[in-house]
Amino acid sequence: MINRIIVLSTLILAFALTINWVMMESDESAELTPGNDPDFYMLDATISQFDGKGELQHRIAANRFTHFPLTDLTTMKSPALELGRTGDSVPWEITSSEGRILPSTEYREEIVELWSNVLAAKSGSGGDFINIQTNSLTIYPERDYAETDEAVFIDNQSGRTTAAGMKAFLDTGRFMFFSTPTRKVTTIFLPN
Repeated sequence: MINRIIVLSTLILAFALTINWVMMESDESAELTPGNDPDFYMLDATISQFDGKGELQHRIAANRFTHFPLTDLTTMKSPALELGRTGDSVPWEITSSEGRILPSTEYREEIVELWSNVLAAKSGSGGDFINIQTNSLTIYPERDYAETDEAVFIDNQSGRTTAAGMKAFLDTGRFMFFSTPTRKVTTIFLPN
């Protein structure tokens, strides 16, 4: 009987020591695994991007920029993007509540993703204007191109267009609208 108690106690002690060793090893390996903690942030800052000729390509201001080194992306709070400043043209002003920047790499160009209350606006001479409202917008600043697969509302001095999605070539003012079975492309013209 005593031998059984000794053997059983030894087995329980060996099991407990093994569990403790495994847990300590997993804690040490977790500490060695690099996290994606932010490596820097900026408050109330503006980032200006220039093209190869030294001309301003776009400017992004935000209440907060936070950079994550492992994924190399930068999140933004209340971003405001100024896009398409060429010569004397009026730039697009695009704002939202949230956003992120995916920098250019060997395999892709820079991408700016904005979501939550996105508004893209441009005003011209003689009272001309265009406002684009959507819930999310993906912008490719190098090409002055933007797209969304969310519902979009486009207002100008002539009326309003609604669609299920859009591709926008902002430098030329050309838009492609998409519909779905539940949301059609609709345009309402205002009288002059």
